[in-house]
Amino acid sequence: MSEILIDIAHADKVYESGETSFFALRDLSLQVRRGEFVAIVGSSGSGKSTLMNLIGCLDKPTRGTYRLAGHDVSTLDDVGLATIRNEYLAFVFQGFHLLARTSALENVELPLVYRGMKADERKERALHALRTVGLADRTQHAPSQLSGGQQQRVAVARALAGDPVLLLADEPTGNLDSRTTADILGLLQWLNEEKGLTILLVTHDPEVAAHTTRIVTVRDGQIASDAPNTPQRAEMQVRADAALVPIKRDGSGRASGLRSFMAKSYVAVSLGVRALVRNRLRGALTILGILIGIAAVVAMTTIGAGAKARVEEQMAALGVNMLIVFPGQMMGGGARSAAGGGATLTEADSVAIEQEIPAVVGVAPQITAMSQVVAGANNTSTRVTGTTPSYFIVRDWGIDRGALFDENDLHRRNKVCVVGKTVADTLFPEQDAVGGHIRAGRMPCTIIGVLRSKGQSSFGQDQDDIILVPLTTFRANLERAVGDSVQQISISAADRTLTDHVQKSVSALLRQRHRLRIDQDDDFTVRNLEELARSFDQQRQTITTLLLAVASIALFVGGIGVMNIMLVSVTERTREIGIRRAIGARASDVLAQFLVEAVILCSVGGLSGLGVGVGISAILAAVTDWKVVVQPQSALIAVGVSSIIGLVFGFFPARNAARLDPITALRHE
Repeated sequence: MSEILIDIAHADKVYESGETSFFALRDLSLQVRRGEFVAIVGSSGSGKSTLMNLIGCLDKPTRGTYRLAGHDVSTLDDVGLATIRNEYLAFVFQGFHLLARTSALENVELPLVYRGMKADERKERALHALRTVGLADRTQHAPSQLSGGQQQRVAVARALAGDPVLLLADEPTGNLDSRTTADILGLLQWLNEEKGLTILLVTHDPEVAAHTTRIVTVRDGQIASDAPNTPQRAEMQVRADAALVPIKRDGSGRASGLRSFMAKSYVAVSLGVRALVRNRLRGALTILGILIGIAAVVAMTTIGAGAKARVEEQMAALGVNMLIVFPGQMMGGGARSAAGGGATLTEADSVAIEQEIPAVVGVAPQITAMSQVVAGANNTSTRVTGTTPSYFIVRDWGIDRGALFDENDLHRRNKVCVVGKTVADTLFPEQDAVGGHIRAGRMPCTIIGVLRSKGQSSFGQDQDDIILVPLTTFRANLERAVGDSVQQISISAADRTLTDHVQKSVSALLRQRHRLRIDQDDDFTVRNLEELARSFDQQRQTITTLLLAVASIALFVGGIGVMNIMLVSVTERTREIGIRRAIGARASDVLAQFLVEAVILCSVGGLSGLGVGVGISAILAAVTDWKVVVQPQSALIAVGVSSIIGLVFGFFPARNAARLDPITALRHE
């Protein structure tokens, strides 16, 4: 006597509807031994489908017990029921329940993926099962490319591949013609007789039930009759004689945790991509929202980085570790003059700064005046600055050709000058300016050198539109200052880290030299270019933050679109979810599937947005000559942010999918 496989004792299944209760099963007891081929027969509403759901671990009894192969199924949680369905049971449904746009081979493999089987063994078993049912030449065909009988054979192959203990066939011939019905029934008989597979066939058709060895009739949720039967014979069109190797249930055939995860991930990604391809327009419109947001983020970070680099270049062009002292902030008549006003700085101040502050490597007093400059038939209006040779050290300004004036020129008041590139190109467009003679106001001057080009400053001023002459020469010919006063003093600190220290030291020294009391304000202003650069950077960061806030709104709207599309997808694929749960997928597997699809959707949008953002930045750079810096982390930002959006906004629809009741999902039209 074979062992008892199914043991249901005094089972009730009660459905609540408001204040009323409906008994789908009432005090039902049933035992099925291994190797039996049992038909469960009954009219619509008799309870046979509820009984099959109970036996198939898609549902649990309200009261009573159900033991399957020794396991008390009535006490298992959702994960335990999913494990039983995957490792011990197999389903063949009336509607075939194959995943659309998925090959026959992949459909057969899917339960083995959820079981965690190694890839090579999984594929071998799936191919073997398809050969067993006579579909060796249809492994890569999608369900839409197969006839009804062939689809049902794929469903049988899917059931066989997992080496089930029990096969549940729910109206397996309901959608088939008589010839195909006989073929499927013959295949089930062969599996029962030759392979010893226990089969429960649920049907309302007595002719189908006549092919089984035992007929159990269900009426009003109870067993009305239970009798052995001499089965009618059904001939198969295809001779199935392959033998599948039994699966060891000790876990030895499982892939490692990582490989199992990778296998599930591969299937999830593959099906996710197919879902996107299947709904191209809808997916493209959803991706557009993410694309716009990511493109804006990438463009803002790229342009912001370019702005920062440009400011740094311009600050470097002004001078190395430079501070500038202006006369000003002097109280007079109850009013405070602006920086640069008054005559409070002198050449003696610059000498004192250079001699008394060790951290200083260069000090250059300056006087500047606008002057009309003539060279032959050409003329221009430009800045003429009188200064000392230290100016070139402080401003880190080298020569392009020719030479710089030196201390000898300063002492002798030589009428020599060094000009910027703009002045040289304007006054000497067709010849070298070095050695040329110009007149600045009333002062004749010989050009001894042309400065290296520095371009525009951060204030938009052309730094190359300038003429530099020795300070003594300037005073003798173009005097615009009172006594030995100067308009500004440029200072170079020995190191960038010392600029704050030098600034404080200069302020203290000048207050002492100008004999200012504690209660008096400074009559000068010391500008630290580091502070100016930080100020520009803060402004840049503020603007970038505001623009990123706008971009984040676009991302949020895109995320809402993703959530909406995924909710629609869950509704459209409810039956698919039911199929997955029936073949052994856990709720976590369904959750992961839809999360992966949401992440794929958003990642495509993120990568597209990355390309568009970089493209916008490149166009802006080409049109406006704005410096653009494409940072490698932009790609990480695009993929990372879009993936997070997919996880966050895809979680709710994915959770809804995972929480669907398997029975309800399978019945969904």
